[in-house]
Amino acid sequence: MSTAFPPAPMSPHLLDLSTELVIQILAFLSLRDIGACALTCRQLNGVISSSQYLQYLVRTKIAGVHDPFIIGPLTLHDRLTLLERWEHAWHSLDLSEPALQCVVPRDISVGVLRYEMHDGYLVAIRRFPVDDRPMGYSFISLHDSVQNGAASWSNINLPESLSAFSYCFSAEEHNLSALLVFEPDEDPEPHGSLKIMSFLQGTDHPFATTPMIPMRMNEKTMGIFDAYDVQMAVAGDNIIIMVTQARALPDYVLLVNWKLGNVSTVLAAPDLTFAPSFALLNTDILALVNLQSNTLDIHRIVDGNHRSLQLVRQLLLPPLLPSFQPLSASFSLAQTRSSVRPTRPRCLPFYPSPDACFVGLSVVLIHDEGNIATYWLAIRRDYLWAQAHIKCGSDGLLPWNEWGPYASCCMDIDRPLSAPIPAGARWLVHSQSLIVREFGLSRSRRVQADREVAEGPGEPILPGVLEDVFASQLPSCDITSVGDRKYQSVTADHEWVVGMNEERDEFDRKNHRIDIHHVM
Repeated sequence: MSTAFPPAPMSPHLLDLSTELVIQILAFLSLRDIGACALTCRQLNGVISSSQYLQYLVRTKIAGVHDPFIIGPLTLHDRLTLLERWEHAWHSLDLSEPALQCVVPRDISVGVLRYEMHDGYLVAIRRFPVDDRPMGYSFISLHDSVQNGAASWSNINLPESLSAFSYCFSAEEHNLSALLVFEPDEDPEPHGSLKIMSFLQGTDHPFATTPMIPMRMNEKTMGIFDAYDVQMAVAGDNIIIMVTQARALPDYVLLVNWKLGNVSTVLAAPDLTFAPSFALLNTDILALVNLQSNTLDIHRIVDGNHRSLQLVRQLLLPPLLPSFQPLSASFSLAQTRSSVRPTRPRCLPFYPSPDACFVGLSVVLIHDEGNIATYWLAIRRDYLWAQAHIKCGSDGLLPWNEWGPYASCCMDIDRPLSAPIPAGARWLVHSQSLIVREFGLSRSRRVQADREVAEGPGEPILPGVLEDVFASQLPSCDITSVGDRKYQSVTADHEWVVGMNEERDEFDRKNHRIDIHHVM
C-alpha cells in the first residue's frame, strides 16, 4: 500500500512576484536592508532604482524623517522636491532674514525669556506671578503666523485661585494640556492636582472623566511644599510624572491615566537615587539616570490591572574622573512624530523619525573639593529602545565600552544650560552664533545623493550612501552650518527655529522680541 504524499507546493520566489508586490515588500525594510537587496542582483537593483516610491522612502530614511501619510494631495515628485528644499535649507541655514518678527504683547510675555515649541505651536507658560496676571499659558501657531504676516496669541488662563507647578502638552494628537496645579491658600498645606484641559480651548477635556485628578503617592496626598521638582510627559492615554522631593523624602514616578483619572505609583526610590529627569523613549519605555550606580536605567511601563515600572536593562555611563561623583542629570529629546493625521495646514508632509533622532543627556559631576564638571551625551534612541527588548544576563548590566563608543557621542560642555538644543535629528549649539550639529549620515554624502537625484528621475541614490550605512552605527558628528544672528534663547524643531531676545523700550520696560525662521 503506497503511503506517498503529494509534494508540498513551493512558496513563490521573491523575483517571481509582480513588480508592484516586490515594491510593497521592500517598502517595509530598513535602509540597510534595502541597500543589501539592491546589491544582491540586477533585477532587484533595477526595481529599487526605477521605483519613485522606493526612492522617496530611501531619501526620507537618509534624511532622518518619515512620511506616515504618503497617500494625499501631494505627488511623490512634490514630496521629493520639498524634501530636497528642506535638506538644502538646513545645509545652508540663513538666519539673516526671519520669516516673521514680532514683539510679545506685555500682557502675554512670561517673566523669563523661555518659550517652548510643541507640535508647531510656540507656547509661553506662566508658572509664576507676573504683574498680578493669572497663571496659564499663551500660544501661537507658527504656520498661521507666518502665513498671515502677524502673530495672533491665544490666552488660556487658570482660575485665580490656582497656581501652576508643572505642565505637559500633546497639542496635535490629543489636543491636551495637563497642568499640575495647587491652591496657595489651601490650609494647612497646598496639595497637588492634575488639571486636564483641551490645549486649544482651555476648557475641561471632553475625554477626561475627572478633569481635576488629585495626586497621591503610595496612598499619600502629594504636598506641594515637599516637591522640589516635577517632570511630566504624555504617553498615549497616560501621563508620566516624576516627583523629586526635598527634605530627604523619597522620589516617585506616577502613571496617570488622564482619561479615566487613575493614579498609580510605579516607582518609589530613596532621595538622590535618580536624577530628576527622565526620557520617554516610547509610550512604554522609560530611561532614568541612577546617580548611585552611574548607570542609565531602562524601564518598561507595565500597564493593566497592576501597573508598574520594570527595570529591564542598565547601561554604565562613562567612567567617572578621580574624586568625582554624579550630582545631577537631565534629558532632552526631539518631538519625533504624530500618529494621527494633521488637523491643520502643514508645509512639510514628513516628520523626524525616531530611528534617526538622538537622546540628549547632560550629566553634572561634582568633585570632593566642590569643583563642577559637565558632559553631554548624544545617544541613539533606537539603540536604547532595542536594549529594552534584548534578553540579557541576571544583572542586566552593560559596560560602557561595550555600548558607548558605538551608540553615543560624548562631549564636554561648560554647564547644563549650554547643552545642544534638539531640532529633529539635528542639534543646535547655542553659543554666541548658532551652530548646527548633526549625528547621522554625513552631510557630504547627502549632498552627493542630491546631485545624483538631480541628474535624472531614474538615477539611484543608494550607492552614494551605502558606505556610510554599513561602515558604522554612529558616523561622526558634522557641523553643517553657522548662523549669523545672536539670540539670548533659542527653541527649534525640524521645521522652525525661533530666536528670542529681551529688550527695553523707551520707558525702560522689558520686551521680548521673537524672530521666527522657517527652515524651507
